[in-house]
Amino acid sequence: MLVTAAALLSAGCQPAAPNWYRPEQPVPERTTETEDADTGFTLVRADHLQQQFVEPPRLVYELAVLHVLVPQGQEAAMEKVWNFLREDALDADTQLRLRQNGLRVGIGHAQWWEPIKLALEAIEDHQVSFEAAVRAPAGFPLSLELDSEPREQTLFYVGSDGILSGDTWPDSRNVLRVAYAPDPHDADRIMLLAVPEVRQKRNGWEWVRTEAGLWQVPRQAMQSFDTAGFVVTLSPGEFALVAPSEAAQVYGSLGGAFLTRQSQERHYSSYVFLRPEARHVGQHD
Repeated sequence: MLVTAAALLSAGCQPAAPNWYRPEQPVPERTTETEDADTGFTLVRADHLQQQFVEPPRLVYELAVLHVLVPQGQEAAMEKVWNFLREDALDADTQLRLRQNGLRVGIGHAQWWEPIKLALEAIEDHQVSFEAAVRAPAGFPLSLELDSEPREQTLFYVGSDGILSGDTWPDSRNVLRVAYAPDPHDADRIMLLAVPEVRQKRNGWEWVRTEAGLWQVPRQAMQSFDTAGFVVTLSPGEFALVAPSEAAQVYGSLGGAFLTRQSQERHYSSYVFLRPEARHVGQHD
């Protein structure tokens, strides 16, 4: 999922927000308001499109992430949000496989963000974290860390053959790996891939090759749960929501391990909004 360079969306005794790996970035403020500021999910205003210099534009890719924590027991209130999302971007087999693994995916559009925002703000004691969009080359794997610290956990997943498998991972963290690239059939659309991964950190570094060259990332032992991953193609203004399904309540399910958490004796369900976007910018942007 995303760049393995670090910036924390995190902390204290609050339920942990996802962490971007990106160095020397300020910690964003946690709030219970989905503010009107451009979080990457609002429509871009005309004044944001003005350029100070007349230069040949270049295309850069950005990913905005909004993380919403909802107290368990109030998941029914999230159904109002699903009224403004569609799930038919994934075929029926993929939807079933995701739900069996405790995950649910919906696609929304920025033009409907206002009613989604109002539905979220109506949920009592919800929490919101967001970070300014991160830039990365097309195809570069970015990592959204979903745990505040390593832990021992047993994870079960349903494979494409319908068989349930599992293993225990000591001293591990859960990560949502994301990558994006232009749709080869339509340059205005973006293909978004998201895959749950469990990781154990090791000493040293390794290199990842992208179209922009080699990038250095930490060495890790990991397992990708491809059967709980998905690929969607998004039109301009669209975003994806990764959410827990009913099966997330099953002990050890991927949705339960990745998208639920406990803080101060209170349980939360996690809802992760992902919006990739291609922008034309000047050479000195």
